[in-house]
Parts: sequence; C-alpha cells; structure tokens
Amino acid sequence: MVHVRRAQARDADIIARLSAAAAEEAGELSGLLDAEHVRAHAFGQAALFEAWLAEPERRARPVGLALITKGYDVRRAVATVVLAELYIDPAHRRGGAARILLSNVAKRAIELGARELSITTGVGNDIARKFFAAVGAQERQALAYMMRADVMEWLAAEAR
Repeated sequence: MVHVRRAQARDADIIARLSAAAAEEAGELSGLLDAEHVRAHAFGQAALFEAWLAEPERRARPVGLALITKGYDVRRAVATVVLAELYIDPAHRRGGAARILLSNVAKRAIELGARELSITTGVGNDIARKFFAAVGAQERQALAYMMRADVMEWLAAEAR
C-alpha cells in the first residue's frame, strides 16, 4: 500500500533527486531544481510550490513525487492547481502509486479551493499521456511560450 505525505524541508534532497530523474527520463535539463532551491521555494509562508511524496510504505524511502503550484484562470475566474511534476520511479510503476499520488493532489487542490487541476506534459511523453487519459484528464491543445530571465530583464528595462 502506497503512503502519500506532504514533503517537509528535510526532504529537499529527495525532492531534488526525484525531480532530476524525471527530467532525465524526459530528456530535459536535470539538476536545476537542487536541494537548496527546494528549501528556498517549497517551504515557509512564501512557498512557491508544494511537494508531495509517495512511499511504498510509511517512513520508507520515497519512490514518487508530485509538485504543485496554485494558479488562477482570469478569463474564466477559476482557481486552479497546476501539477508541475508527477514522477514515479520506474521500478514502482504499474502498481497504483501514480494514481494514489494524483488522488492526493486532487484532494489538496479541492482543499485550496481549486475548480480545476491543470496538467502539462511533453508532447512526446506517451507514458504520461496514457496515464492522464486513463484517470479522466482531457487533453487540451495550447501553445506555451517561455521567456527566459535574460529576455525578461531586457524587456523590463523598458518599464517606466
């Protein structure tokens, strides 16, 4: 039976390790979310995200991770929670851990007053696409733009 719990600051190294594994599996940059960033951004009153861990049993080494942020759809006036990361160690897949972790995320989203859970994944991530479809998530096409910090600084220089 999988146990899910909200991460604590002492879990920063585990969160960073699982996040790096997820990024590596997706063929993306890894190691950018290190333990120092986790401690600075996931805990305290000014936390930017929450981390949730899945353990194969209570107090066992975590094998799964979910990272969520709060959001708001201004066009529809709807509070949302954004699932920024969902990862289960490959050795623990196909046993229900991802579904249990996601069900806890859904419960947390409801507690936060969200009316939607926004999920993003890479277009080529067939494993994630099949999983999310299986749990009832509907695929929505959208374009996403990303502005790097150097471009933000360049653009911000024009602000008055």
